[in-house]
Amino acid sequence: MNQPPAAAADAPEEIPLPFEARPVLLLFSDDSTLFFALRMRDCLRAADPDLKIHMGWVVEENALSYRQMEQLLPEGPDLAIHGKGVFRELLLDQRYKAILTSRVFGALGGQLRRPEISAAAGRACVLAFLGGLDFFPQNGYFRRRNCDGVYLFPASEIPVYEKRAANWEDRMWQEVGFGHPTFLRPEIEPPADLATRRDIYFFTQALSPTSKRGRLHMLEAMAAIARANPDHRVWIKLRHLPHENQQHLHLEKHDYPGLLKELQDPPANLRLTACTMDEALENAALGITCTSTAAIDVLRAGVPCMVHLDFVDNYVDPLVEPMRRLFAQSGVITSLEDMLNLRAQAPNPEWVEDMFCPRDLGTRVLQTITRFNGRAFQVEVL
Repeated sequence: MNQPPAAAADAPEEIPLPFEARPVLLLFSDDSTLFFALRMRDCLRAADPDLKIHMGWVVEENALSYRQMEQLLPEGPDLAIHGKGVFRELLLDQRYKAILTSRVFGALGGQLRRPEISAAAGRACVLAFLGGLDFFPQNGYFRRRNCDGVYLFPASEIPVYEKRAANWEDRMWQEVGFGHPTFLRPEIEPPADLATRRDIYFFTQALSPTSKRGRLHMLEAMAAIARANPDHRVWIKLRHLPHENQQHLHLEKHDYPGLLKELQDPPANLRLTACTMDEALENAALGITCTSTAAIDVLRAGVPCMVHLDFVDNYVDPLVEPMRRLFAQSGVITSLEDMLNLRAQAPNPEWVEDMFCPRDLGTRVLQTITRFNGRAFQVEVL
């Protein structure tokens, strides 16, 4: 079964609702956007436990399998979003006070580009976050130009955005903030049981390494680590199963379950898993990745992290050099020798300060929404 179950919408509410009494709507359509929505929900709940939050599944952009929906959102979405003009309705019917998304869906962006919608009184505030590590952010910045709030990272990118925004003639009311729910500043103390953990995770990514040889290089390296450390389990953490995500923006050409069958005599403690990121981080002693946002998840959890970029055929991988630039000052880029010998380095505190936002993100987001509702120029839309 490739499609998630039908969404169960909440019971009808009296509309319009007073602005502050309205729920917040979080949009998702694939695993990446659902990870964002779940973590953003946690941030908002931490800021306001009484806030009502709806999970909105953008059906026409769906790239989730039934298994992923059941694993990540077992209760199902609150709202199935589909049909022509649905985003105009969501913006104007005064059912929601804000719509939060890590992807500016075309139909949503199209509505926000209309001046009468952008200036409409009482409409839902639209806040856009980045989709994760963004190696080529310029296009993403432009797509977010009509949103009411834009949250960026690293913090050093905010003046870069503002410089570009100075040339956008159709930019209206907009606040620019720092942060993302995946990029919350790590806790000061590492997990209490870190020293006794025995699970090492290699977090795979759909597009990188690009070549089959590069992926086999990483798989053979993990096998070598497993053989050298028989008291550890080395897990190949799959982004998705081979048959899943055929509609995803990032399609995997050489899946690791298939490549594992090509290894000669793989060690018994080298294993595959499709567990969630949070489940992996609960018992990870070390996280290894190449160009994945998983590096951020590992660091945020206080777990030692290695970013390995010197795999076979790395020179033909378009994500390697951008990842190298973004993590150049991180202290966690790791050579093959150090990776094989499990020599992890602590991250650079200054880099962490720039990359990871304060943990009050939910509070700051709600403050942006309140300021949006009080903006000076508003018109009635008939």
